[in-house]
Amino acid sequence: MIRVERPRGMRAFVVIWLGQLLSAAGTRMINFALAIWVWQQTGRASDLAVLTLMAFAATVLVSPMVGSLVDRVGQRTSIIVSDVGSVLTTVVALALFATDTASFWPLVAVNTISGGFLAFQYPAYSKLITLLLAKEQYTRANGMLSLVRSVPAIFAPGIAGLLIAYSGIWSVLLVALVSFGVAILTVLLIALPKRPKSDADPGRARFWADSMLGFRYLYRRAGFLGMQAVLFVVGLVSAMGFIVLTPLVLIKTDNNEALLGAINSVGAVGGALGALLVSVLKSPSRKIWWILGASIVFSLFGRVLMGFGDGLVLWAIAWFVSWLSVPFIEAYSLTIWQQKIPPAVQGRVFAAMQFISQLALLIGFSVTGALIDRIFEPQAREGRGLAELFEPVVGAGPGAGMKLVFLLSGLLGIAAALYGIFARSVRDLEILVPDHNVAAPGAPDGGAAASEPGTGETVSPTVDTAGAEREAASLTGVPSTVSTADDERRNER
Repeated sequence: MIRVERPRGMRAFVVIWLGQLLSAAGTRMINFALAIWVWQQTGRASDLAVLTLMAFAATVLVSPMVGSLVDRVGQRTSIIVSDVGSVLTTVVALALFATDTASFWPLVAVNTISGGFLAFQYPAYSKLITLLLAKEQYTRANGMLSLVRSVPAIFAPGIAGLLIAYSGIWSVLLVALVSFGVAILTVLLIALPKRPKSDADPGRARFWADSMLGFRYLYRRAGFLGMQAVLFVVGLVSAMGFIVLTPLVLIKTDNNEALLGAINSVGAVGGALGALLVSVLKSPSRKIWWILGASIVFSLFGRVLMGFGDGLVLWAIAWFVSWLSVPFIEAYSLTIWQQKIPPAVQGRVFAAMQFISQLALLIGFSVTGALIDRIFEPQAREGRGLAELFEPVVGAGPGAGMKLVFLLSGLLGIAAALYGIFARSVRDLEILVPDHNVAAPGAPDGGAAASEPGTGETVSPTVDTAGAEREAASLTGVPSTVSTADDERRNER
């Protein structure tokens, strides 16, 4: 009997990455198809917002629990749960359309449940990179994950549109279903790190306390908390711009949908190019400067510039540059987390960060429409308030209030990045906090505990996986699991 060896290391990651690229394309196709169907059935933009917001809300609410599960059940199970959830919700949607019973609220429910399952992906894949790859490969892998988010945005809507035109929405759901199946198969084919075994079952009550560990971990570390605050503001600014772009372009171009689509496509190409650059360029030694610099570029060109003028060329440049900047922010920040946070608690910490980042998007999506419709656009029409103050920049009349939202949100993003530059705990995070498997500078091997800079908290100078589990035990009462990331890499399921 011939034994086929499962791919390991970077080869294994490439296999699973290809599966997730197909899965992300399937998800994009479904989102596009459902948005088209809901708009055709109801003709209300608010219904489209509800469809999106409920999925984001589900991800936010489920994230704290997901982190604890990811650290407990292992990477293979966590990833498969996410993809199986996509399969099940797609099957339900397919059944609704096949039986002619599809309507708005059942589809909202399906999208909400799907958003809950998708909450597993970020913490599971982020931790998987730490356990599966060498430290020098983190940035490349994170850049590839950014490609998963940007590349499908280029072609998936077009494919979905063609399928809807020639075969109907059910064909989009079938193609997406196949993509999810391939993604599950890739996870089963590769060798993944083995989950550390717990000394005892912590019980249901301790599970809920354990779910909050990631938030406490961030709260007790000034550098991590400050960096997450910067990323929260950038996420908020991103969401606000995403909401404003469509009505601004349509109102300024007499509802030219083709032009709007072209601008979105240009942005997606920028995102793909940025992710590709992150993947192939040498990882910088001080990634925090790239994160803060990219945040300023994103806010200045992708938001402030949108508030200054009109026209296809300016909009395309602004949207291209904003998307180009995002992979540098996402990939380099995630690399820092992976290097500094002990693998034993990464699932919970990454889930806490996902909660915070998704909350920023949820707030941005929720408040931007009200800011435009009830405050800035009325002020622009009446020539008063902030619209009057900024009229020399944003102009007057329809769309001026939307441009003001772009301008103010961009200034907010620049202010957040400047805070990171001037706050030493953020600016010098990579120097002040040792990598999770490296002793703190000046600490003797196996020496006494030291105070982590900027926290006033006593931590082990060598923060390895075992140390992280002991910290988790001290915070939650969960019995410790003594196993290093290197041990996990040497084992497979």
